[in-house]
Amino acid sequence: TLSLHDALPIDSVTTGIASLSRCPSDFNCDGAVTSQDFFDFLAAFFGSDIAADFNADGAVNSMDFFDFLTAFFAGC
Repeated sequence: TLSLHDALPIDSVTTGIASLSRCPSDFNCDGAVTSQDFFDFLAAFFGSDIAADFNADGAVNSMDFFDFLTAFFAGC
């Protein structure tokens, strides 16, 4: 049986810290803010999809629409 102890010795392991950022107006998470994000948000909003709960208050309502519009026109 081979154990980890039998493997080649490793003195150190260096890892980098990953930094992830997300642009709130990139609704479809494709890396760009385009009209498709707007249309995808509208489809989710009018379908009462929880993904359209832009302000994360637990409800899909007009405030989510206005918050998304503000973010969309502000860009990233």
